[in-house]
Amino acid sequence: MAAVKGIGGERKPMASHATEPVRGIEWPDRARAIVCVTIHVDGPAVEAGRGQNDLGVNSRGRYALRRGIRRYLDMLDRHAIKATFFCCGYDAEHWPEPFHEIHRAGHEIAAHGYQHEGFDLGEREPELLEKTHDILAALGQAPVGWCSPSGRKSRLTLPTLRRLGYIYDASEKDEDIPYLLEDGFMILPNNTVSLDDFPMYFSGGASAAEVERNFVQELDAALGRDGYVHLTVHPRAGGGSGTPARAAAVDRFLAYAKATPGVRFMTCRELAEYCLGDAARWQDARS
Repeated sequence: MAAVKGIGGERKPMASHATEPVRGIEWPDRARAIVCVTIHVDGPAVEAGRGQNDLGVNSRGRYALRRGIRRYLDMLDRHAIKATFFCCGYDAEHWPEPFHEIHRAGHEIAAHGYQHEGFDLGEREPELLEKTHDILAALGQAPVGWCSPSGRKSRLTLPTLRRLGYIYDASEKDEDIPYLLEDGFMILPNNTVSLDDFPMYFSGGASAAEVERNFVQELDAALGRDGYVHLTVHPRAGGGSGTPARAAAVDRFLAYAKATPGVRFMTCRELAEYCLGDAARWQDARS
């Protein structure tokens, strides 16, 4: 068995994995698992959406812009991994330079609300989706993916996204694998229980080592089975993984995943385009 660096820095043998293939699923290059690294920037837009200033106790979003984004850009560059950055329009509008850095580094920029809205927008939703789209498109490439900043969607959401040229939504939590809607729109589900740092830190009170262990266990469970790992991290302080020890836990997980045979990294856009290249397969991938 190949040895990889484990939690806490010790060398551990990789566990063997029973193969339980899902019929109909075939990943690029016959990979055993696809890992999508998604960075939810969640800068001061979060506080702005709550009507708060971004000072003092409410300055954790500014940490993402001042330090967190660059820490993750350096990390991803060292690992030669391209990620998907879900960005709020408000942040990119008021502090554009970090987002230009993301674009220049070759990462995908996707949409994540204007002010990280955690409330029903009503009839204003199309207006704010369009506003965010235009702000992010001005960075260099129009976004084609979206993730709800709050998990909320309405009857207006997907029709507006389709009209704007989007091809995928990463908001749902109802599957372990991507799937296609009847109209050809791709859904890339995310796991906000054990592959998302924020609830584990903010609500669960986890340590960095516990979050890292969760990530490793999810990857190990995916190998040879469904093979889809949608990792979500936030470069904020507070509930995110922007600060040194928490970022180091993500760094070690990426090293572990890269050392695992059969793992391939893809941006959400790359994965959505791959699935849409053989769309019929993803209408019911488990059949």
